[in-house]
Amino acid sequence: MAATAARVTSVARQLTAERGVSGFPVEEVCERAGISRRTFFNYFASKDDAVLGRSLHRGDDAYVAEFLARGPSGDLLDDLAWLTARRWLEADMTIARAREVHAAFQAEPRLFARFVEHTVADQQSDVDLVERREGLPRGDLRATAAVQIIGSLATSAVQAFLAEGNDTGYTELLTRRLAAARALLSPDPERTS
Repeated sequence: MAATAARVTSVARQLTAERGVSGFPVEEVCERAGISRRTFFNYFASKDDAVLGRSLHRGDDAYVAEFLARGPSGDLLDDLAWLTARRWLEADMTIARAREVHAAFQAEPRLFARFVEHTVADQQSDVDLVERREGLPRGDLRATAAVQIIGSLATSAVQAFLAEGNDTGYTELLTRRLAAARALLSPDPERTS
């Protein structure tokens, strides 16, 4: 299932980079990806969603369930970073795929706005997960702060992952950033004012 979605997304991005989203029909994506139109719409609600890699089947239910059960470590920030890393690995983002996304955004800048809208919605969904897991009331700023902290560290990890010459995996890059943030924010008994 994930391989089919990735193939469709790759084809849709390539066609978008060449001609823009309105420059090709869904049927051409289907033909190049070796699927039927019906299969396309079983995976994606629209061409835009195919280009953005926004499958109708998110595929992170098992990870979300483990997160909500206070796993895998029991520490909120560690577990939120773990969930973020699992999602990144499921997306199978590579430098080549990142270049496809960049080329599609250059050809069709409005897709970037859609990407940002999805990102904001995903962040709110994660805030909701944190509230549920921690038993916090709706709108509790602590849940938002936790998601924003991990989101910032994740963005930095993505930049490092995509940097020329990088050979460190995304999970390790994110883990290092979380450890650095903890070290900075933790009281140091040897530090004097």
